[in-house]
Amino acid sequence: MKKFSFIQYLTLAGFLCSLFATTAIAQTEAAPVLTAGPFRIGERISYNISLDNFRNAAFFETHVISRGKIADKNVVEIESRMRTQGFVSAAIILLDERRTTFASIEDGSPVLIKRVLDGGVSQRQVDVDNTRAAGAPLDLIAALFKARASGGSGSFPFSEDGEDSTITFLPEGSGKVETGQGPFDSTIVRVTGPYFDSHGIKNVRLWLSDSEAKIPVAFEFKTRNGTFRGTLASYSVETPGAPTPTPSPTPIPVATPQKPAIRPTPSPTPYIADQPLLPELKFRLGEELTYEVTEGGRKVGSFLLAARERKLVGIYDTLVLEAKVTGVDGPNPPFSLGDSMVANVDPASLGPSSLAAKLSRSAAAYSQNATFDQRTGTVTFGPNKAEGPIGVHCVLSLVYAMRSFNLAPSREASNPVNDTRVAVFWRDKVQIFSLRPSRPETIELAGKKVEAQAITIVTHDPAIDKLGFKIWLSTGAERTPLRFATGAFQADLVSQRNVLSR
Repeated sequence: MKKFSFIQYLTLAGFLCSLFATTAIAQTEAAPVLTAGPFRIGERISYNISLDNFRNAAFFETHVISRGKIADKNVVEIESRMRTQGFVSAAIILLDERRTTFASIEDGSPVLIKRVLDGGVSQRQVDVDNTRAAGAPLDLIAALFKARASGGSGSFPFSEDGEDSTITFLPEGSGKVETGQGPFDSTIVRVTGPYFDSHGIKNVRLWLSDSEAKIPVAFEFKTRNGTFRGTLASYSVETPGAPTPTPSPTPIPVATPQKPAIRPTPSPTPYIADQPLLPELKFRLGEELTYEVTEGGRKVGSFLLAARERKLVGIYDTLVLEAKVTGVDGPNPPFSLGDSMVANVDPASLGPSSLAAKLSRSAAAYSQNATFDQRTGTVTFGPNKAEGPIGVHCVLSLVYAMRSFNLAPSREASNPVNDTRVAVFWRDKVQIFSLRPSRPETIELAGKKVEAQAITIVTHDPAIDKLGFKIWLSTGAERTPLRFATGAFQADLVSQRNVLSR
């Protein structure tokens, strides 16, 4: 099975949402729609996309901007945008895609495609030029307009990410769907094709309104990342070049002087500290985990992981995460008592805003203060900056965020298609950490046998990979880190408590 990136899942999600939305929900007699073949100039559609319990995982929007000519072919210009949000934005690397498709008015095929993917450490552009072809397979965006003419039934050739295949639509029932535009009676359409099968996409369904417009009001499909669902958020058709009417002159009445009314100033809602975290996160506010550290079997100390505080930092609601050395043993320990890392993170996305690392001895080189601009992915440390994607993590925030990741192991160990890639600031630059999940195994912890899943971290940077980072997570609902290992060091969980429990 081929690896399918998260951005591809969500681009597909937007495609499924937009598949038939090329007619207006409502148009007035005074605002005729300018059409070009099956396209409506000025049409704009947006959708909210959820992933399992994460309600605002992403949004998708398409906009038919204009018509013109390319290589003597009459075309329309369609812009689309997909971007992840919230926790998903912080957890996934490939976050943002802009696509412009110039589609033939005559047959709907894409004459030119320009894609900009802003989901890695640097921006990447992918262009497809079909100007010399008599016809071309549909991309995901062009396919939605071609599919409208079929009434949600039929098979069509299309090509996405260089893979040629077909896509088939088959009506299979009816139902009512609630959306941001109100309730809709709808027809359920099953979507199938080799492209979906080869990328592990299952049970693809699309809900189309029973109205003449055949508006896509919802979609749903399952992948290894979870169940995606999208619902219609807004729909409009702008009339290009419509003149703004000039109002007729109206006499301006002279107002009678009167005492201005005194309006009370509303009191701002007071901030309440230590509010519970989102149920989608696997840990709870107040959690403290204590670990015993050994080197080659010899105890060298202990440290604490804590998510004990949620408070205002400046004007921002902030979750404070901490890792702190609480004990040292024996000669020449690898760290000193009081060594610590503190990360201020967003309570919903777990994306960090700042990191303060005070470390000594063998870890002294990693002592630093860093600030994270989650709007741009820029990390500032001292006079230096590192560029990364939106949603870049620090090591401490990653430890907590990964507990909510879908870390299903690959069926074949030699083909790790289920690796989850995360952008992480490491020392002086942003690295791509691949989290490689293994099948659950039994480990011995504090004299007891427990089931755990080992997650190996691979970066393809020899200096990091030689450390052999590995984390064992419990298989229970909380996905508690039970063990950490790097080089000759191992840290095992010895106690767990919640300081906020009553």
